[in-house]
Amino acid sequence: MTEMDEKNNYPDKKSGKKSTQGFYQVSSGAEKTRPMPVAEHTYFVFNDLKKGQIRRGNFIIRNIGGLFKDYELSTSDPDSILTVTSFSPLDKNQVGKLPLEIFFEVFAPEWSKQYSAEIIIRLDDEYEKITIDLDTQTKPVNDFAGIFNLPEIKKINSLIKKLEQKTGAEIAVVTIDSLEGISIEEYTNSLFNDWGIGKEDRQNGLLLLICTNENKYRIEAGLGLEDLLDPGFINGLFEKHIIPNFRVKKFGPGVYKTLEAISARIIADNKNTKISG
Repeated sequence: MTEMDEKNNYPDKKSGKKSTQGFYQVSSGAEKTRPMPVAEHTYFVFNDLKKGQIRRGNFIIRNIGGLFKDYELSTSDPDSILTVTSFSPLDKNQVGKLPLEIFFEVFAPEWSKQYSAEIIIRLDDEYEKITIDLDTQTKPVNDFAGIFNLPEIKKINSLIKKLEQKTGAEIAVVTIDSLEGISIEEYTNSLFNDWGIGKEDRQNGLLLLICTNENKYRIEAGLGLEDLLDPGFINGLFEKHIIPNFRVKKFGPGVYKTLEAISARIIADNKNTKISG
C-alpha cells in the first residue's frame, strides 16, 4: 500500500474523505481548460456474495482536462459496505500526480440484501462518480458439494428464514467436498467467524458444516446459543437424524429434521424469555 506523507496528504482511511492540495496531472497541456476527471471504470457490481464476504476492486482515475488546484475523494455509503483502502500513483516517482490507481473493498453485511455506494473524485468543481452495487445470496444454504436437490434447498431455506423472522437467530448450512487438511473444528470456527453468522449484539448464529468426502459434520453455535444448544442435545440430534439419514444418502431430510428440532428449541426459549421479561 502506498501512503503519502503530510505534505501530499492521502485521504484518511477511516473517514474516506479528505481534501488534498497540490495534485496535478502529469501532462501540462490545456492549462486554460477546466479539469476533467475520468475513471476507466465507473460501475462495479458484485453478485451473490455470502454474508460477511469481502470483495476488492480498483480503478484508475485520470485528468484529461486542464490543471486543477483542489482534489477531494469522498464516499456516499449509507450502508457502510465500502472502504477506500489505498492509492497508488501509476508512476512511483511522481507521487502527488495523476493518474492514480484507487483500491477499495466492499463488505456484505446481511443475507438477502442489495446495497449501493459511490466513490466520488472531485477536481475543483468537476467530479467523476464510480458506482458500486452489491447483492448477497438470498439463500443461506451453500451446497458446494451438491448433495441437496432444489426442493430440499427451498425447504431448508424456508425453515431458516422463518426462524430468523421469529427470533432473530441466523443459521447457515455449508456442504464441502474436502477440509483441505484442516480439522473440522478449525474449519467450522473460522468459517463461522469470517461470515459473521448471527446478530453481533446477540451472538445468536449457528453453522452446520458437512464434509462429504471425509464423512464429517459439525455444528458451531454462537455464545448466545451455546447454553441452549448444549453438546448433549446436539449429539442426540446427530444420532437421531444425521447419522441414519446420511448413511443412506438422504442428506436433505437429515439436515432438515436436525434444524427443525434446533429451531423449535430456539423459538420455545425465545417465547419463555419474552414471558419472563
